[in-house]
Amino acid sequence: MSLKNWFKFFGLSLVWGTSFFWIKIGLQEVDPITLVFFRVSFATLGLVIFFLITRKPHPMKFWWLYLFLGFFNVALPFILITWSETHISSGMASVMNSTQPLATALFAAIFIKEERLTPQRIIGLVVGFGGVLMLMSDRLSGGLDGQLLGILAMTAAVLSYGGSSVFARLKNRGVSPESQAFGQMSFGLIFLIPAMLAFESPFVLPKLPISYLAFAWLGLLGSFVAAILWYKLLNDIGPSRVSMTTYLLPLIGITLGAIVLDEKIGWRLLAGGLLIILGIIIVNRKKTLAGSLTAAASQDKG
Repeated sequence: MSLKNWFKFFGLSLVWGTSFFWIKIGLQEVDPITLVFFRVSFATLGLVIFFLITRKPHPMKFWWLYLFLGFFNVALPFILITWSETHISSGMASVMNSTQPLATALFAAIFIKEERLTPQRIIGLVVGFGGVLMLMSDRLSGGLDGQLLGILAMTAAVLSYGGSSVFARLKNRGVSPESQAFGQMSFGLIFLIPAMLAFESPFVLPKLPISYLAFAWLGLLGSFVAAILWYKLLNDIGPSRVSMTTYLLPLIGITLGAIVLDEKIGWRLLAGGLLIILGIIIVNRKKTLAGSLTAAASQDKG
């Protein structure tokens, strides 16, 4: 890779890897759905400005795709991830979120003939799932406590990401990455606004500047700039290499959570994280369509 692409690579990893930290910061003053509302609003605003400056066309005939992705690739997983961090550490959330390539590979094997399960992929999925079980191992016999519910919410979020990635890959022919990002973010607000007013009413504006910094980081950098960087890298270095950004997210998330938020790092978190990363490496050891599927939905990594 060129030096310019290396900067993009690590910049993308840094933005996505720190998202879980900023979610924790934002949750100090607002509830989960309200945080997601601000996050998506900032992302949508950034994309509106982008389209106004570049004057790129945005075909509304794909509204049905935007509506589907707005729910399954934005509103639902964003809420689940944010809510989960009211029960688990930002480090654990980053580890769980790194299972997205495994979820994508699983759905791709079901719905895309070219992505059928091979012995290598089965081993990778089993190893990665073993990592998830490792994270849950001290909670499985204790009932549905807060931490276990948080882990289950993260699992549902990555499954939603994986399913929407495959759907987008199958149905997004003729849709530019920018239009897909703009469409799913703006249509995501259709679900977020009534959900926020129904479950977290009355709506109250945050007062702390750091809350707005968290919203801006998550929306403008994590959901807008990162999506553009992802697609630029996808075109320059290919899906297999760009998907390796996933490997760095748990390292960044765990480190930042431990240093800044004083989160504890247990052996299960480290062992589970290593198994998940090993599973991803096994599944994606050779260049496959799964890498492009992960990119297809322009999904946020945090």
